[in-house]
Amino acid sequence: MSRDTNTPVMWMPLMRQLDNDPLTRLLLSFALFMGAAFLVFLPAWIMDSRILDSASVWTKPQKFNISFVVHFVTLAILAQQVPRETRTGPLLKIFAYLAGLGLVFEFVYLNTQAARGVRSHFNFDGPFEQAMYGLMGLGAVLLMTIAVAIAWQIWRKADRSRRGLWLGSIVGLTTAFITTVIFGFYMSSTSRYVGAPLTGGGEVVPFFGWSREYGDLRPAHFVSMHMIQTIPFAGWIADRFRWNGLAVVLGVTAVQIALATFLFMQARAGEPFWPL
Repeated sequence: MSRDTNTPVMWMPLMRQLDNDPLTRLLLSFALFMGAAFLVFLPAWIMDSRILDSASVWTKPQKFNISFVVHFVTLAILAQQVPRETRTGPLLKIFAYLAGLGLVFEFVYLNTQAARGVRSHFNFDGPFEQAMYGLMGLGAVLLMTIAVAIAWQIWRKADRSRRGLWLGSIVGLTTAFITTVIFGFYMSSTSRYVGAPLTGGGEVVPFFGWSREYGDLRPAHFVSMHMIQTIPFAGWIADRFRWNGLAVVLGVTAVQIALATFLFMQARAGEPFWPL
């Protein structure tokens, strides 16, 4: 039995139900590239003994590799709600290529800086680093703008019979974009640490690298960014169990915004997310 490409994708199993259209292939290609990059740089992450901000110099690039895999797979899944003719059209492909441009720039710069043993983010040591950090902000916006473009097309053209997934996708994609940009631009204009030396360091949360000694702005950014996943998933759960999709989506959104705001205010007060 063939799958109706206009029907919102069910969450499980994921990959089997993705259409073979140009947009989906492009988004999954980005995800596969970053997954392959994670494996390629895994030996360096394990064997390179250099430490930067209390973690391996390769921890940040590897975190971004994983994050981008999740990001682009999520976009590919949510885009299945849009009719195939829209996914094969030029608008979404243009935004996808712009996201790919931002991805390539971020990928090259993060790994170059890791190889040099210096920071990519929050590095204002010289004119070159300052300029590149500004361009990284532009790249981050390009990586998130595709989410708004997909949300717009879901709102206009997706089947609304699965109300929770439909609404959760729109709210999750747009809210994540807005809050991530707000927190991101705030962090780009100041140090990621509050009440700490400019070098930061000290005890950190394993893998994530969030400070356990000082206020760290990154947990709020993390929570806001992953609304792309959590809010649509909450909507899908609501459809699955025949709950009120509107109430579930708005409730989860309010909780997550409140959590991100709390973490932001906690960091601004100089308090760590996970104190020693």
